[in-house]
Amino acid sequence: MPPVGAGAGLRPESPWGCCSAQGRSRSRAGRAERPAEACCTPWTPRSAWLPPRRRPPPPPRPRLRRPRQPRPRHPRQRQPRQPHPRPGPQQSPVSAPPVTTAGQSLTLTRAQQPSQVGALFSGSSLSSGHHCTASVVDSPAGDLIVTAAHCMSSGSTGDVFVPAYRDGSAPYGVWQISDVVEDSAWTSSQDPDDDVAFAVVKPLNGHSVQSVVGSYGLNTSGVTGGQVQITGYPGSTDEPITCSNTSSTFSSSQLKIYCTGYTNGTSGSGWVSGYDPASGSGTLVGVIGGYETGGDTPDVSYTPLFGSAVQSLYQQAESAAAS
Repeated sequence: MPPVGAGAGLRPESPWGCCSAQGRSRSRAGRAERPAEACCTPWTPRSAWLPPRRRPPPPPRPRLRRPRQPRPRHPRQRQPRQPHPRPGPQQSPVSAPPVTTAGQSLTLTRAQQPSQVGALFSGSSLSSGHHCTASVVDSPAGDLIVTAAHCMSSGSTGDVFVPAYRDGSAPYGVWQISDVVEDSAWTSSQDPDDDVAFAVVKPLNGHSVQSVVGSYGLNTSGVTGGQVQITGYPGSTDEPITCSNTSSTFSSSQLKIYCTGYTNGTSGSGWVSGYDPASGSGTLVGVIGGYETGGDTPDVSYTPLFGSAVQSLYQQAESAAAS
């Protein structure tokens, strides 16, 4: 059994018997006795009256600095300043109609419509209905289109050209035609071999039509046959159709082709040779016109041969555009 006071907050019994079992305290060397309760005082732990022991902080480490090595100095070489390219007239990406089954026409979706091809309207209002088709042809000023001569009247005109027209919308704007150039053989006697016309288109918002929608090249070497792509606007619909097939000789001055569904309204549609369906590019070698103003059935179309007479007409149109 532990001594009295042990484990109860009292100082434990000392080896000298400070607190005896009889409750009396003895002192060493014959000193007077004291009451037990005088020596059996409450025990206070050492940690309560001694300051806490703390480890002294380590001495500061000396900061060693490496001597800075001088860097070799190289002469600065200035790069030549590159000039910033100036943006020119932005040309919209050209949609590409697909190559069709030979002789079978296909109605184009909006994404397949070529922007170089458009509908012709009488007057500036699109509600009057389109009556022919035209294509933008490459020129120095970028303002020429080509169509059939029976679609227009020589000289000034109030007609408008709407590239990529569809369902009453004009995604590239409505372009005013300022001048029409036709062969005198057509204006005097409507010779079907000269059923070709070029028209000058006014700029729109400071841009030429070619810079906005692109163009086709022109071949006036008298191509007498080969694979062509034809895109046009039938008068009964507001959506263009396209067709691929091989043209052949109809006469010494005209070509013919079998393509279904080319009714009134497709007159003036360009015959594009060397057509690339990936880019929509190609070269014009004809327009629907000529015999019976383009044909007497919807499935067979004709064109005057693009030879020296068409080249001369093109040059006249260039001069008209420059004046």
